[in-house]
Amino acid sequence: MRLGELLQSFQGLRALVVGDLMLDEYIFGRATRISQEAPVMVVRQTSTRAVPGGAANVASNMVALGAVPAMVGVVGCDAAGDMLASSLGTFGIDNGGLVRDPGRPTVRKTRVLANHAHQVLRIDHEETHPVTGDVEQAILQRTLDLLPTVDVVLVSDYTKGGVTPRIIEATIRAGRERQIPVVANPKPSSLRHYRGATLVSLNRYEAGDALGIEGGLADEDAADAASQLRERLGVDQVLVTLGASGMAAAGNESFRVPALKVEVYDEAGAGDTVIATVALGVGAQKFSRALFELAAQTSASVVRKVGVAVPSSEDLAQIATVEANGGYSNAL
Repeated sequence: MRLGELLQSFQGLRALVVGDLMLDEYIFGRATRISQEAPVMVVRQTSTRAVPGGAANVASNMVALGAVPAMVGVVGCDAAGDMLASSLGTFGIDNGGLVRDPGRPTVRKTRVLANHAHQVLRIDHEETHPVTGDVEQAILQRTLDLLPTVDVVLVSDYTKGGVTPRIIEATIRAGRERQIPVVANPKPSSLRHYRGATLVSLNRYEAGDALGIEGGLADEDAADAASQLRERLGVDQVLVTLGASGMAAAGNESFRVPALKVEVYDEAGAGDTVIATVALGVGAQKFSRALFELAAQTSASVVRKVGVAVPSSEDLAQIATVEANGGYSNAL
């Protein structure tokens, strides 16, 4: 089977992304000299860019893969919130589920890049206290209202306060009642709230933390760790991502998939591409080795780009020709 057949199953798939939205801002410039005021680089600004980040970038990846996502999450009553809402609409993402909170700023990550690709500084603008009261209730209600209309739900939890234990648990419960898969990429601190989820994705350090292993998992331990976490967390499937070493997944079957060897420019957002691909595969009932090979391919396509990015149509056309089951001869 070519991966194009799997990509075809994503076309028109309806998805709901619930999570921590961010605005990723980029300031591009040329490094001109070292400042006389302090031992820091002086960067002469040449251009700027702002794109959906965090859970919003996951939704953007779903659009690129052919799905139709809706977005639920919190933003501030500020210019960044306006810009994020507008950019979601530009990407074709239903932004009617955005909830405004006057008590917090929209999460922003501002990166300064010199000479096209060298990141010299990142400034985070955020408040990470959990949403409460009317804001929490609005997020939960919009999630429950949209959930029956979709094929898969993804809870994209960056521990920025936009998804609380109450929202997580109610979403998983509603998904199970309606037999709609709920996929999640949580942090170890909130893992206990994801019991009953269809699939949980963790990186090697998060998985190690969850198992009490310092320094992250070794490559050779990832498959066993995924199986252990599946039992311990009470979820149907677990994915452990290993960066340049690929990924390991455990469900009714287990898979160990290598990463592609590509020239890496920027790893920012690669995890969003992986979880978007895997969530759509789970929504299409395609939990298989081919799905994780596809995720390796799509994430490889974005690390070759500068900044948070999504697979282009040219990337996907090339990926579609690759044979599944280890056939990486035509890889990007």
